Amino acid sequence: MSEKQLGNGQQLILSEELYLKISKLVEKLTTSTGAEYIVFCEVNGYPVTHFGDIKEVDLPTISSLAAGNFSATAQMASMLGENDSFKYLFHEGEEQNLYISNVGFNFLLIVVFRVEVALGMVRIYTKKAIASLGEILENANQEEKESKEFLDLEFKTLLSEELSRSLKL
Repeated sequence: MSEKQLGNGQQLILSEELYLKISKLVEKLTTSTGAEYIVFCEVNGYPVTHFGDIKEVDLPTISSLAAGNFSATAQMASMLGENDSFKYLFHEGEEQNLYISNVGFNFLLIVVFRVEVALGMVRIYTKKAIASLGEILENANQEEKESKEFLDLEFKTLLSEELSRSLKL
């Protein structure tokens, strides 16, 4: 399991099941869009999973740079009076393009694709994937909350019983 920090200071634990769901979605998005590769990372730049041809890519560096880029444009959005940061960033190159999207303000999706691939197709499939990823992450967060509440209640009950027993002695 891997702990992930949420924007509200809470941590989300990525179980193997959750990791596999996210990885499968990233793989499906890569094949649907014809992307060279896709990286799913935290907003601080830590790569979580990826799919595609990354043999010559420094994954931690590209994730960190994309996170920094996203953070910088969030500040620009704020300066322009936007309530939230921009949701999508697009960089057009001579051979490859880069499309960065936020996923629930805690994660980023980095799509790298050749210029021959239609941006509209990438946007449509990415938007669908983001909705699915958001749902997966929200469900995991809710399950984590419910689990903690149950454990807290169970602990309090057991502690109370133990204290009552020790007072009777």
